[in-house]
This record gives sequence, structure tokens and C-alpha cells, in this order.
Amino acid sequence: MQKNYLKLFLAFLALSLLTYLYFKYDPINNLLFPKCPLHATTGIYCPGCGSQRATHALLHFDIIGVFKSNILFLPALLLVGYHYVLKTMNHFIGTTYSSILDRPNAPLITLAIVVFYWIARNLPYEVFDFLRP
Repeated sequence: MQKNYLKLFLAFLALSLLTYLYFKYDPINNLLFPKCPLHATTGIYCPGCGSQRATHALLHFDIIGVFKSNILFLPALLLVGYHYVLKTMNHFIGTTYSSILDRPNAPLITLAIVVFYWIARNLPYEVFDFLRP
């Protein structure tokens, strides 16, 4: 039982440190944060490109900056948060709510959205400029 508390404490400590680093330092101007290897080698934006900048912007309550960095970041964060809040409620309160992420088609729909986003943000048309970080 004590190992679980130690793991939880270490996870909380690591998350707190990462939160502090992303709040204090801007990923654009700091070599502390890794660059996307796919974009660095090919010039192609992956679905996660801009997520570090979006995290920094979110910690500074710059919602426009979050969407400019990665338009899927905030919806994905909210969806994952919703999922884990329901799971935690089910565990501690004894409810039996199911998340939309528990549905059988959820992984396929998520994959389709991410692949479409990945392709669209790399198309060389002006209409897709808002998808690039």
C-alpha cells in the first residue's frame, strides 16, 4: 500500500516540476524543451507539433495562443480530463457513469480525426494555415 502512495507522490512531484518549467520558460526560446524530430528532419508537422507551446500558453491563460499552437490540444485535454473525472467518480463515489471514450468506435473516430488533422495541417493551401503552429 505504501508503494502506491510513493508512486502517487513521485508522479505528483514530476507533474509539478513539469508544470513549473512550462510556466516559467517559453518552449520557443529555450533549448530545455525538445523539438519535434519529425518536423526537424522532414518539415512535416505531426499532430502533436505545437503542444509544448500550447501548454505554455494554457498555463498563462492565453486561450487564443493555445488554439494558434495546436487546435486539437485543448479539446483533447478536456476530453481526457472528462474521462478521468468520470473514472475517479466511479471509483470513489460508486457511480457507474461511462465515458464516451469507452464506446467501441471511440478509438477509430479518434484516429480518423488525428489523421485528418495531420494531413490537413500539412497541405500547402492558404485555407489550412490556421492549423499550423
